[in-house]
Amino acid sequence: MLEERQAEEIPNERRVQADLRREAKRLKQPTTRVEVNNIFTWYLDQHTEIEPETDPELIKQRVWQRRVGVKDSGRLTEAQIAAQEDRLGVRLPMPWRNVYKHFNGGWVGTLYWGDMSNPHSSDVVPIPQATHQYLALEDVAPLRERLPAEWEDLDQGNLDCSNLDPRLIAIACAGSEAILLDYREAASPRVCKAFFSKYEDDPLAAWETDRSTVWWPNMAVFFRGLYLQNRAA
Repeated sequence: MLEERQAEEIPNERRVQADLRREAKRLKQPTTRVEVNNIFTWYLDQHTEIEPETDPELIKQRVWQRRVGVKDSGRLTEAQIAAQEDRLGVRLPMPWRNVYKHFNGGWVGTLYWGDMSNPHSSDVVPIPQATHQYLALEDVAPLRERLPAEWEDLDQGNLDCSNLDPRLIAIACAGSEAILLDYREAASPRVCKAFFSKYEDDPLAAWETDRSTVWWPNMAVFFRGLYLQNRAA
């Protein structure tokens, strides 16, 4: 009996070791620190659209074309960003505000948060995995306006989000996850990857302390830890 159990454990151990080697190989892929001008590089590589360059300084450097983001409008002007801030009633935190000056939202399938010099499989993936997408600024809205539609897709029926504070602004939202700018305590928001368990009787009751919800004290800390890594096997 002991010999049979040991014989079963050997193949299992081999599979575990093979999985560990595969994961180690994936984590050795090159990493790239996120800057405001490269966060949507993965999206642009998949869905490239070209527009004439409009920045006079870049034109002086003989840069004639630019790739643009998820919307046809590409990157936003200062006036367009200010108009959306007026709509939301908040000032977007830096450097996220400047992201929209390069790309107006997009797909980020290779984004992680942690120590880029020593990646781990447990590093946070700071995007909703259902879509891997950050919203175009015109689609950014208080979470309570976006979450009901997302939960309808999960067949959860009508979800009353009226008690959610309107100062929780969703910059990405899909299914049970959202990336939030939390303005409830100050004009400089905390950043949150929020998780709403569909298995709870009241999914809005305990999301702030759910073990899958992650908080950062401000945008500077959040942005500083972002890195890109294509973890292809």
